[in-house]
Amino acid sequence: MGMAYRLVRPQLTVDDIIKIRSRSDMRLTTSPFGISPEQYANNPPIYVGAAVAWKHNPAAMPAAVRAGLQKAIAMSKACAGIMGTGIHNGKLYPRKCIEQMKRAHKM
Repeated sequence: MGMAYRLVRPQLTVDDIIKIRSRSDMRLTTSPFGISPEQYANNPPIYVGAAVAWKHNPAAMPAAVRAGLQKAIAMSKACAGIMGTGIHNGKLYPRKCIEQMKRAHKM
């Protein structure tokens, strides 16, 4: 099963980054969500993620995951065209994300 975790400073070496970026089953990313714009600009969190076992074999995707993914895709398409940003619980989010959370009854 895939797992993502936050890396603790010190940062990755250039060799580490090259190795991670060359693999199709891993990803290196940052996220502006849940932190202030200043934190993101000055010291963004770095995440390393590993792909799920069925990444290259969608037929092996569990039925519950497939159903949830189909629901999420339909909700995303229904919110297409919603632009801009908004504040939820004191944090900045894309308005489309806020609408999706409302439709999913997460807020």
